Amino acid sequence: MCYNVDMSIFTYLQNKISKFVYRRKCKRLGLTFPVLCKAHGVKNADAQGAIVQSKVGDTLQLVHLPKENYPNNVYVYSIPLNRVLGYLEERLSKKLVKLFGKEFCIDGAVENITGENYAVRGCNLRIFDTRVMMSDVHDFSHLYGA
Repeated sequence: MCYNVDMSIFTYLQNKISKFVYRRKCKRLGLTFPVLCKAHGVKNADAQGAIVQSKVGDTLQLVHLPKENYPNNVYVYSIPLNRVLGYLEERLSKKLVKLFGKEFCIDGAVENITGENYAVRGCNLRIFDTRVMMSDVHDFSHLYGA
């Protein structure tokens, strides 16, 4: 019986410490969640087709998938469309990699679609610090457009 009480105290302290460390990292990196930003790399036909089909509030996953010359590459992946909308800009990507570690997958949502009266549309995003939408997926090689 004492063992279970000790383990629950240990777990409680471990959770408190990890939350404290997480908050300190966020503060040091200048991140406050939810983060509002825009998708980059949206001028290609695949991304434009995906953005046109997207709706405000669509669920997104932000997936760290390093490439040869882009070690901090973070794709913006639309869950309902099963397509990549674009990627995050480098400075924000670096911060997220420092906070969540390599090959992370975090949740997001489409905040709004921009440029409806122009040739190229854009997509503003809301990034959350949660990982619940695709928590059981570890292999992202199937991403369409990546």
